[in-house]
Amino acid sequence: MKRDFQRRVRTLGLAILLASCVMGHKKVDYPLIETFNMQTFDIACVELADTATVLTVSVDARFAYHNRICIDSGSYIQADGIKYRLTGAKGITPDSLFNLPESGNVTFTLLFEPLPEDTESFDFIGLSHEGDIRLYGIDLTGKQSFDVPEGVPAELLKVDRETSVPDPVFKTGMTTLRIHFLYYRPELWKSVNLYVNTIFGEQQSYENIPIDSVTATATLSFLQCGTVNTSMALGYMSGIGGVYSAPGEEVDVYVDLRLFGYFLLQRRHEEDWCGKPSPFQYVYASGTYANLNAVENVLGSDFPSFNMPLYSDSFADYRMTSAEYAAHVAETYKALADSIERSNLPSLEKEMAQLTLRQQAFQAMSESDRMRLNNYHTVHGSWDMPATALVPMEPEDAKIICTLFDLNDPKLLMGRDMLYYTGGLCRNRKFDWAALAGIGQGLVKDLGEVAGFPGKAAKIALTDSDFARLKAMESPFYLEAFTRMQDEAKAKLAAAEANARVMDTPDVSNEQLFDALIAPYRGKVVLVDFWNTWCAPCRASIKAAEPLKSGELKSDSLVWLYIADESSPLVTYKQMVSEIQGVHYRLTKAQCDYVCDKFGIRAIPSYVLVDKAGKYGLRNDLRDHWTMRRVLRDELEK
Repeated sequence: MKRDFQRRVRTLGLAILLASCVMGHKKVDYPLIETFNMQTFDIACVELADTATVLTVSVDARFAYHNRICIDSGSYIQADGIKYRLTGAKGITPDSLFNLPESGNVTFTLLFEPLPEDTESFDFIGLSHEGDIRLYGIDLTGKQSFDVPEGVPAELLKVDRETSVPDPVFKTGMTTLRIHFLYYRPELWKSVNLYVNTIFGEQQSYENIPIDSVTATATLSFLQCGTVNTSMALGYMSGIGGVYSAPGEEVDVYVDLRLFGYFLLQRRHEEDWCGKPSPFQYVYASGTYANLNAVENVLGSDFPSFNMPLYSDSFADYRMTSAEYAAHVAETYKALADSIERSNLPSLEKEMAQLTLRQQAFQAMSESDRMRLNNYHTVHGSWDMPATALVPMEPEDAKIICTLFDLNDPKLLMGRDMLYYTGGLCRNRKFDWAALAGIGQGLVKDLGEVAGFPGKAAKIALTDSDFARLKAMESPFYLEAFTRMQDEAKAKLAAAEANARVMDTPDVSNEQLFDALIAPYRGKVVLVDFWNTWCAPCRASIKAAEPLKSGELKSDSLVWLYIADESSPLVTYKQMVSEIQGVHYRLTKAQCDYVCDKFGIRAIPSYVLVDKAGKYGLRNDLRDHWTMRRVLRDELEK
């Protein structure tokens, strides 16, 4: 009742708001918007009058209570390369901070110089010291949905949903992804991050791949072993789709960046502000898996989800016994599998749903303790579950998963949650699944056999004994794959050695180590950054700090000192440090553990600040870069 009342109030307020738009030649309510950089902003009404262009801006920041916004008087709209300046506002004062109400919902009106009456679309650039607001491609023609994008080859527009899921390919080769960004805006994105999910349960990260501002294309070539799924991310936006590729292919990927405008349409629908948007395909890709990629990259389908809610608060009960939990997983799987089978999904989507469900069921069983811990946290508000509170999963109970479906089916590499399956087989190995299920050959046994090999290859640590095991395997694929992986690691290490500035660790006791590291810089300010290559927040923080070193914090009296440990793969580490200005040390695990214990460091990134007098202490408030800049400036001025 309360929610319905709130909706009626919102609808009434919206009607009053729209009625308040000044009369003019053209008026568009909730225009289609191509893309943006802040999804909390929407345009409720645009009116083109003789004397002004009037924008009614709607802000929905319900998940950012007590946030604030500021619209600079230099804000403008733009059409056909011409800027039209801000001339007035109602409900907000330009150049002044506006505190949002607790609901996060507010509307205000902005007036700009008049656009020509025949304008078909324009951009809104709301300047602000809190972060610019950019809404691009605001349509004035009355479109209600996005059409098929231009620039996509005709053959990629064909989709067959009544076929089967293709098989994975067990080969090795250099794959090239050419990613074409349709409706690209260089003001929003300069680079793209790609994450390659492999059949060995690993995720390879390729970050900050530059986007050519002229061609709106980014290119990545990488060694691919077996079929992979590569997910893409742009800046502050997380996922923008994923593509399957076969080894050795050159794949053209087309990403329709109106995807973000479609998110806005979906939000409007949730608020009952407009009709439900039509399904929208946002990624097209060539190659072996072109059809599968077309089917998998569609938003707004009417088909229900059949996923196991693995990480919901109530999927498991921590008080379940081993047998009870196993039965719960089996019953949940059977019910969902039956629902999929009885659904009206097209055959390809039905098979993908079944494969994905099986991957999730396997994850539920192989990560049984983690699932129940999640429930314990919800009930008790703590992750510190006593050992006596959890009955460990017994192998005989876990084995029930092998009776539900063929655990050895290679197509389990093709579902949407491939890492759930491969992770349990070769990364988070709670059980020896081949032995448990009595599987003597095939995928389950093979992936178990090479568990840990990707990490060893990355560290150039595969031994003659390892290669002998690979040669003895039935499939030659694994020997070729890991031979090429280690050879590639050697080549990358040789290339990185020339530019990697890694200092020799002082030959002192662990107790003396930290003082020895900072001793050469007495009289200077030293920022000690504890990080590792696998830590995404660490990488993001380092990237944000890099411009400061040649900018406002450029000083011979400031030393940036970076400490990582051996958990950072040597090749990746040396490649990364060549791009990071500063002094670098790679400590042993024992050395790093001692130094971290000295300062009480339990998570990274963490920072120790050393002043000019040599005094130091943990300063994790410097994780905030505004604070970091202010503190370092203050220390340099002392």
